[in-house]
Amino acid sequence: METTRIDSLFQRAQALFSGAKACYNRSRVKQTGEEHPMQIMDQFGAAPGAESVRMPDGTERTLAAEHAAAILVNEQPAFRVVCTPELLPQLALGRLLTEGWINSADEVERVAVCAQGLKISVQLRHPLAAVEQAGQEVPSCCTDNLTLASPVQLPPLAPVPQREIPAAWVDALADAMGQGLPLYRATHAVHSCLLLRAGKILYRCEDLGRHNALDKAVGCALTEGVPLAECVLFTSGRVPVDMVRKAIRAGVPALVSKSMPTVQSLELAEEYGLKLFIRQKK
Repeated sequence: METTRIDSLFQRAQALFSGAKACYNRSRVKQTGEEHPMQIMDQFGAAPGAESVRMPDGTERTLAAEHAAAILVNEQPAFRVVCTPELLPQLALGRLLTEGWINSADEVERVAVCAQGLKISVQLRHPLAAVEQAGQEVPSCCTDNLTLASPVQLPPLAPVPQREIPAAWVDALADAMGQGLPLYRATHAVHSCLLLRAGKILYRCEDLGRHNALDKAVGCALTEGVPLAECVLFTSGRVPVDMVRKAIRAGVPALVSKSMPTVQSLELAEEYGLKLFIRQKK
């Protein structure tokens, strides 16, 4: 099947990641009170998130690209991700926070991505609090992501910070999501996550999976030292328990979605004080 890379599409998508692009170009990250800042060494950078493909019926269509990578923590295999090939350091950092492997970016000494983008190595400032030998890999997302079954001792969930969320913030997120991001407009096959602070959208992340998109947005905040306790997340995907749990572990006070939650995810959000808003595009 004949394919042509569409670099211009990816460049337009990258233009929306004004904050995230800065993450690629910085080997040292601002951390308040940190004498030895976290280092990010990304030899991969990014690759086009879509390709123009000739379909069997002879038509040309733009399809999303898949990229597989392994996340290692302290040289121990932790996650396998299938994602859109961009913001890999941010994806790894966000994944570790929202899955409970770390509590803050201060615990991370270094994130390194190999030139092919196949391995993301995270070195912590402390050893992992391991439990018994890790179990088999289990699916965690519709994109064939895999995670090791409880290889580390995870801390319990904690209530999120309480903060008033102006309706204008939620409306701004819904409007931005309703307009669609570049990769979604081109392929109609990816999820999006927006991160807002003080009424301003800081990061607009797209990925094949809703978990990945949320983790990238959270990871962008971590690399830039943005306090997540002052942020709101908007996800384009469904909001089952695992997505609510991610938001709680991220420490954001509110999660917005265009899809309804489940009974169990609503109960979990109420238990830990996470505000859930449902906003569909106008």
